[in-house]
Amino acid sequence: MKPTLRRLAALALGALALASCGGDHPTLPELRQAAPEAPAGDLLGGVTSLIGMNGLQRTTALPAPITVSKSIGSEGGTLAIPEAGVTVTIPQGALAATTTITMTARAGTLVAYDFAPHGITFAKPLVFSQQLRGTNASLLTAPLLGLAYYQDASLLTKTGGLVSQLLGGTVNTLTWTFTGTIPHFSGYMVSCGRGG
Repeated sequence: MKPTLRRLAALALGALALASCGGDHPTLPELRQAAPEAPAGDLLGGVTSLIGMNGLQRTTALPAPITVSKSIGSEGGTLAIPEAGVTVTIPQGALAATTTITMTARAGTLVAYDFAPHGITFAKPLVFSQQLRGTNASLLTAPLLGLAYYQDASLLTKTGGLVSQLLGGTVNTLTWTFTGTIPHFSGYMVSCGRGG
């Protein structure tokens, strides 16, 4: 094979790897991702544009939704769903009054969560942490990972969905986790690049 054809073949294989969320295990140091700009529109009022995003996939589907709830006050607290590999930390001062916070891991392979109460905003952002073991994340796709806000679950598909806000995050390759921040509720999926 000629050198030019070899380079083109290598580039094509790299592009295919980036088109999906992959499946390798990490050996590199922490990767950081800047937050992409959100689309125009009032995110809690009327959305003027939606972006199609691919979602991170679980290698084994959750057979049914898993919901946890906890009353959390101004001192903060933590919600976790170990079966889904997710933890959300509410920092001290994020809430002015005690509020029942609910998190639901959606059934299926899409790594997506519904939160309540719908529309609540926080004085300090919540810290979202997703374990990447048991997903199709790879070192090639780790820089593409982010949190994608959806206003309604009807905007989701099995492999992604239409979102109205994109948020950055950090991948720690030593613990193989993705961490991002949540400024308001209601639904977030871990995204891994633009899609239909």
